[in-house]
Amino acid sequence: MSEIDDGLDDKNEVSMAPPPGSDYEVAFSHHSEGPLESPFEKAAHWMSVGVRPDQVFLTDERMGVINFRKVMRDPLLIQAGVERFIDFRCSLTLSDTDVDAVFSSVCYYEKDGEPAYINAYDPELSSIRDVLSMVSNNLFEYLQKPLLHRHNED
Repeated sequence: MSEIDDGLDDKNEVSMAPPPGSDYEVAFSHHSEGPLESPFEKAAHWMSVGVRPDQVFLTDERMGVINFRKVMRDPLLIQAGVERFIDFRCSLTLSDTDVDAVFSSVCYYEKDGEPAYINAYDPELSSIRDVLSMVSNNLFEYLQKPLLHRHNED
């Protein structure tokens, strides 16, 4: 499994209550031609081992919903030597064939800087959308992998 790792030891904390007008959402939908094997369990594993969220708001297997918050380094800017952070909330809705990932309260900031919440006119929207797309694609690729089944040997 590819990890969405930020490598942060001490997280920069952004206010837990986003300001008014920060309700812009970035949504991705993925569809599998065949059934996904144990999508909720695999998504929960991906989240706890790969994403390592800063906060989990909801996990409900019956509804197929996982909601969490994550602060991560912007992987597109690390190689350029720029230390920018992206803070987002993510709501995953999972079914046997579909995965919807809705990112909300998305902001970005440089270390010790003030957060800028994205909106439809933000010049950084395309770059931030690319990072969020990487996160949702990583999950969908992981969900499509078959589970390893261990066979008991006699």
